[in-house]
Amino acid sequence: MPTWSKAVLRTIGALDAILSILGLYLLLNPTLRGLFALRASVDAPYFKIVFVAMLITNAVLLLLFAWAAVQLLRLRKSGVTSHATVSALLVAYDLLIRALWVAGGRVGMSVAAATGVGNLGIAPFQCFNLMPYVYPIASTVLLLVTRRKIVPTLHTSSASAH
Repeated sequence: MPTWSKAVLRTIGALDAILSILGLYLLLNPTLRGLFALRASVDAPYFKIVFVAMLITNAVLLLLFAWAAVQLLRLRKSGVTSHATVSALLVAYDLLIRALWVAGGRVGMSVAAATGVGNLGIAPFQCFNLMPYVYPIASTVLLLVTRRKIVPTLHTSSASAH
């Protein structure tokens, strides 16, 4: 495997690990301060359910990004697939949240009320919503291009070993 491809895999793996740790901190810090004590309002009656669902979804996404980070740092091709899958899930989740906001109603208002704090865990991967999909898409494209470039060298080196 060329040195540049190792650097790409390990750099994105390290970024995934750092962003996962930061996301975990951001996810747990407000939760530990007692945000579960917040009351649902008449306009947002499903606030607590939505908030808990967002916390669980954020935690799962962070764990999956951490798993991808470990695989990338170990220079495994499965890390590329893991990262790409989790990035796609992150974008799909964000688009679902945005669609629920636009839909409005009691569910939309509950989602809107919970989004500010409920999605803090994934905020580092979204660049704090300044450019929501830049990191997931750019890193995935870079990893897929890198994998495409290293696959022929892996096949030729394993074929020559036999």
